[in-house]
Amino acid sequence: MVFVDCYVGVSVVCFDYLKGRIFVGVEIILKIAGIGILIAVVAQVLKQAGKEEIATMVTLAGLVIVLVMVVDMISQLFNTVGNLFSLF
Repeated sequence: MVFVDCYVGVSVVCFDYLKGRIFVGVEIILKIAGIGILIAVVAQVLKQAGKEEIATMVTLAGLVIVLVMVVDMISQLFNTVGNLFSLF
């Protein structure tokens, strides 16, 4: 049985008493949105300066950073589900 307390404030924080983990939900969404906004601004500035190739590379680098973050979250999800059902 898993007992979870959730507190809603600036971000959603859930604490799992059995494993001692803290899950942060809104924080990761804000990080991804911040990266997206920053990359979009930098890419637009580079395009206006005539550096379309570098703007494309910056956009691809931002995409890779976000994909690494998402893959890490999916890995944690699979580990949590596996531990929940004692699959591993």
